[in-house]
Amino acid sequence: MLNKINNFFVKEPLWREANRWSLSSIPSSVSAWMLESNSLTYRIKNSFQQPFNVQLKGQGLAKPFLSDANALNELHHCYAIVREVVLSTGGQPLVFARTTLPRQVAKNLQELTHLGSRPLGEVIFSYPNLSRVRLDFTKVHRSQLNESTKKLIGAEPYVWGRRNTYKINQCEFLVSEFFLPALFES
Repeated sequence: MLNKINNFFVKEPLWREANRWSLSSIPSSVSAWMLESNSLTYRIKNSFQQPFNVQLKGQGLAKPFLSDANALNELHHCYAIVREVVLSTGGQPLVFARTTLPRQVAKNLQELTHLGSRPLGEVIFSYPNLSRVRLDFTKVHRSQLNESTKKLIGAEPYVWGRRNTYKINQCEFLVSEFFLPALFES
């Protein structure tokens, strides 16, 4: 069944390669998370004392965002498995995330399509040949977010995000993570 998986945005993010950003333009508390090369799940679990939780907001066969299709060199009309989650500790949302798996990648890495509330990071970082082939950043203005997502950022005018292009066994997929203000209060 085809779905429209988009629980966070009214307008998709505009991405730029990380090396095209001046790190001085990003608050250091934010850049430390955006540049994290290991599992974000692992870092959150080690940075916060409260229980960690993954809330599945949506998953299914859907059209990816146009910029995501372009990043994966996929045709714009091709469908992918899209998964959206919110990562929380102690009931406090810290990150919302979106994974895009092209259909062939989903076929080759089926264990990534049946995660439920299990964190993606725990699975992909167990692969010895996982590599990050590209890192993009974005600064999303609150006007690009839907009403429920605006509530997650409070009065903040924008939210920072990163998009990782990962590769496992020649299969590339995207993991986009958006950092909520509560993450920086630790």
